[in-house]
Amino acid sequence: MTMTTANGATSTGSGVIAVVGASSSFGAQMLLHLEAARPDCWLVSIADRPLRWPVERVSSYRLAQNRVEQRFTLADIPDVMQSKAWDLFSERHELTMAEMPDVLQLEHVDALIHVGSHYDGPDAEGFIGRTPRWVDAARIAGVGQFVYLSDVRAYGIGPNNPVPVTENSNLNPASGHRYLVAAEPELPPPDGPPVPPHPGVDDPDAMRIAILRTAMSVGPRASSPAVDELLLPAISSGRKREFPLQFLHQHDLARAVESTITHHLNGVFNVAGDGVVSSRDVWDMCENRRVLSQVGARAFRRSAGAQLARWPLIISSAKFKQKAAFKFKYSSARAARVFCHSVLLEPS
Repeated sequence: MTMTTANGATSTGSGVIAVVGASSSFGAQMLLHLEAARPDCWLVSIADRPLRWPVERVSSYRLAQNRVEQRFTLADIPDVMQSKAWDLFSERHELTMAEMPDVLQLEHVDALIHVGSHYDGPDAEGFIGRTPRWVDAARIAGVGQFVYLSDVRAYGIGPNNPVPVTENSNLNPASGHRYLVAAEPELPPPDGPPVPPHPGVDDPDAMRIAILRTAMSVGPRASSPAVDELLLPAISSGRKREFPLQFLHQHDLARAVESTITHHLNGVFNVAGDGVVSSRDVWDMCENRRVLSQVGARAFRRSAGAQLARWPLIISSAKFKQKAAFKFKYSSARAARVFCHSVLLEPS
């Protein structure tokens, strides 16, 4: 990881919030939301690509992808080139995960947001798989709140799912989605004495870990990987019947993450826009239905969307709304309409 800008600021009353995966579609939206909603908050961006939009109050750390497995030593470099090699090392010093606790501590990070399965950049599985290392780094640095974004694919899609699915429902992900569940942070025990290195939630010095399992999240500029995988086959195959779907607008997701930090939530929480929208209605919202049908048919054959088209997956957000005193601004139907009218297969 290469630091691209420095931060001389100290923690303010609104604290310091870091976003891991900040160059993803939702990560960028999260930074913009926090910048507007918390004008006294300092932000820390950790990403593998440049930020999509400029952010005023931010320290930006650039993730460097190591594409070369071989490691070189000075013995491999000719004497005449060694001084230049040191110059390049000084200019392009790559931080390791072992150094991240120091970075988080130097930045006075109070809360860390990991975009998790909402990451739409390169090597998504590798990015998600490094989650436990971020949890450890945050805990060592004394970060107070860790927020991890998962999605409904963690529950799996099948005939045995209750309606609605709650946080206590069993996880039965498809084989291709098991890595999503494996990456979810291990939660502290809800009761009993602290169990090192995962202290109990009653410990005032413990790091709160909140896992948000979201419905398919959409926005005016982009969608989540879950949408790309599940939505098209579901609405294409279900266009002739009233098949229920749930959505979450990315504006509400950003608000939900902020509310999670504000209320110091700990545990697993489902998050979805109120109500449902039928696959037939979503089909009608889309203009270019011929292309939609072709793309949906291809996606149907190769993804878990084929199961979603047979068995709906509806989650309950009651726990989150109660614990975070949260009200959604976008229903599932409104989020779907905004997305279809701004992104999804507009007329050519």
